[in-house]
Amino acid sequence: MESILRRFRHGALPFILSTFLLLDLSFNGCSTNPATGKSHLNLIGEQQEIAMGQQADKDIVASMGLYPDEGLQKYVASLGKKLASVSERPNLPWKYQVIDDPVVNAFALPGGFVYVTRGILAHLNNEAELVGVLGHETGHVTAEHSVNQISTQQLMQLGLGVGAMLEPELAAKYGQLASFGLQLLTLKFSRDDEEQADLLGLRYMQKVNQDPRQLANVMEMLQRVTKSSGGGGGVPEWLATHPDPGNRRQSIEQEIAKGGVDLSKMTVNRDQYLSQLDGMIFGENPREGYFKGSTFLHPDMKFRMEFPSGWQTQNQKQAVLAVSSNQDAMIQFTGAEGNSPQEAATKFLSQEGLTSQGTRAHSIHGFSAVTGQFTAQTEQGNLAGQATFIGFEKTVFMILGYGTQQSWSGYASAVASSVGSFDRLTDPAALAVQPLRVKIVKVPRAMTIEQFAKEFPSAVPPETLAIINGVEKGGSLSAGQKGKQVVGQKLQ
Repeated sequence: MESILRRFRHGALPFILSTFLLLDLSFNGCSTNPATGKSHLNLIGEQQEIAMGQQADKDIVASMGLYPDEGLQKYVASLGKKLASVSERPNLPWKYQVIDDPVVNAFALPGGFVYVTRGILAHLNNEAELVGVLGHETGHVTAEHSVNQISTQQLMQLGLGVGAMLEPELAAKYGQLASFGLQLLTLKFSRDDEEQADLLGLRYMQKVNQDPRQLANVMEMLQRVTKSSGGGGGVPEWLATHPDPGNRRQSIEQEIAKGGVDLSKMTVNRDQYLSQLDGMIFGENPREGYFKGSTFLHPDMKFRMEFPSGWQTQNQKQAVLAVSSNQDAMIQFTGAEGNSPQEAATKFLSQEGLTSQGTRAHSIHGFSAVTGQFTAQTEQGNLAGQATFIGFEKTVFMILGYGTQQSWSGYASAVASSVGSFDRLTDPAALAVQPLRVKIVKVPRAMTIEQFAKEFPSAVPPETLAIINGVEKGGSLSAGQKGKQVVGQKLQ
């Protein structure tokens, strides 16, 4: 487990893992873009690109998780492999996977690693739309957009690289391991990159006989999700790293019109696609933990814990986090290294750079625990905090609370109270909670979304049903077509 010091040095939230790539400055800085034939900046060789992607893929799978549906994974992978085979870089170790995440998102890593979330799958309505998304992300890889950005960043960090190549002492200083990993996901594509990925996606769609017009529908869906969110947390993650260069739907349609392709022979495969979604989890999965006010409940692991009132909380795959309102203190709940609380405490508090004030063994609601106070010096300043390790069932948990040395005394009591609230979850209602799921139904007759919602009651409002079913305002579902219903009990 990465030390608290290293996390603070990198200025990243805990558990933002890093992949390391040694840049070889002997490479020629310019190369030919395999997808466009144009010259562009690339300091990264293909084998390095693949190695970077392979390591980052491990980080992403570990931190975000794959959706546990083998049939759906194989379906998406088979569509992706067809696209890869007709691309300009068919020999990359292409991998197409579904991430267990409710956000509307798709992304690609260098080397041929492409991901779609179950969130975006729930918002697509046919196979061609999915192929359009996969084709777009494939285009980012074939056009080397990520490695181009990384190369540009490295040149900026290396003073254009000239000094490092000419001066041995500068080479020693700057020719170091560059951190990527999940931080690759923070790279933002340019408008030119987006337009290029759209065009490449269209090219690949047509090569595999998928209706390219469906990619325009995807862009429309993303805009509708954005508009419905009102700028809140529902904004598609795709738009955070894939800026919208204006009216992309119109641009795509204009490009298709120039192509001279017989669209009547292109496939859409709506029913086949929707059948893959039947039973898929929709939205957050409360079985993996959820907040009820400031109380965190985890039905699968059967524990509960109170967090300080007013702190901003977040449940991640590998950790539960809470940040003070002044953003100068944090509580981090996660699994610990060690077979016992004492072993875990010893490992953590013996890390280089930490100064331990000793430990004490005690009990929290009958569970054995060890708590130690510590201080640490970081590039961002001095820290102080406490680490508590609790043995629960066959797991050892770590509850880490820390802040700046100046602020810690004001937070220590709240953190201690939060730690002391850890207990077994016994509430039958909380233990029985289940996620919402997509249910595919056959529409018996033409009906509006409002009529559909009344005949097939859902746990989401009609506005959401309209978006996930691809129905425009005032539009209707056709008789005999398949529609999406969202079933289950929504958390209160």
